[in-house]
Amino acid sequence: MRDGMHVGDGAVFHIGGAMQFRSRVGQTILALAVLLGLGTTTLFGQQPEQRESTPEPRGALDPLTGDEEAAAERIARADSRVKEVLGAQGVRLVAATPVLIKRGESPEQVDVRKREIEVVLFRPEGEVGALVLVNLQQNGVASVQRLASAQVPFTDDDLNDAFQLALRNPQVQSALGGAASTFHIQRTRSPGTESAATENGVSGLPLRSNDPKDPCSKHRCLQLLFRRGADYLSEPIVTVDLTVKRVMVETRRSQ
Repeated sequence: MRDGMHVGDGAVFHIGGAMQFRSRVGQTILALAVLLGLGTTTLFGQQPEQRESTPEPRGALDPLTGDEEAAAERIARADSRVKEVLGAQGVRLVAATPVLIKRGESPEQVDVRKREIEVVLFRPEGEVGALVLVNLQQNGVASVQRLASAQVPFTDDDLNDAFQLALRNPQVQSALGGAASTFHIQRTRSPGTESAATENGVSGLPLRSNDPKDPCSKHRCLQLLFRRGADYLSEPIVTVDLTVKRVMVETRRSQ
């Protein structure tokens, strides 16, 4: 060894310099380890801030959800004024529609977030209806209006009632033959399916006569349309007076 140098196997090292170099490398590795440790803590030790997403408030005319329709019907049925008009038994839901009602002259008075629902209820017995304005946010009824029979739209329930009456009629049974039991009403509120065109269906056409001598000028009447597969039958021509539960049948041969 000479002057701080070590010679061996043809290699020459400065001992002091080598120690200083190793010290600097060790410090660098330690610093990196600390930095990596802090980074790991930041990435994995701390949970990222989670922001709860709040659903946007529904607009006044947004389509009703199933829960909203059920709530509007429940609120309407429970109102004492509705019970006074319709009673509590045999009442049917005809429609539930969101509306936007303008109050006053100023456009600023229109609340586009206020969920108000027009609910139409109908009692077939006595043929009386009610138009009920329901405020969903306030869980209450704003107004109740009595409706005459002619003011109440027909529903699938009316179509089913008419069809059941028609099926008990001997002329209808004879015209449809053994396939009478295979016919089913076409529900307006259910989405159509590809197989619907291959089934035997029954739809209804509301009738309102202008002849004061015709019972259908005052009564609730439906003309039934029978479809076998994709083809509508030209007969029987069936008109059902739901008010008096009467079935009238016509055939081409009888005309």
